[in-house]
Amino acid sequence: MVTKKQIDTCVEVAKKYGIRKLMLFGSANDDMNHARDIDLLCYGLSEIDVLRMSGEIENRTGILVDAIPADQETPFVRMNVVRGKVLYDAARAA
Repeated sequence: MVTKKQIDTCVEVAKKYGIRKLMLFGSANDDMNHARDIDLLCYGLSEIDVLRMSGEIENRTGILVDAIPADQETPFVRMNVVRGKVLYDAARAA
């Protein structure tokens, strides 16, 4: 189960790393009550920062995070992102 507090922590940590846009996709987007992990698509971060960010989120939330840099989108990810949810967009927050 993924909680709103865990999702809020994802956004908080991502903003700390200077993310431009953060999207939630996969099982946590479909049904938070049955999700076992958090799938995130990250815009504006290097691969190493995505790894650091996901590690920090895992440490703070206790849940597995699968974070993918946006420049590494696969057809599978693109298909799921269509149904994804924008958690944070720096362009809209300004």
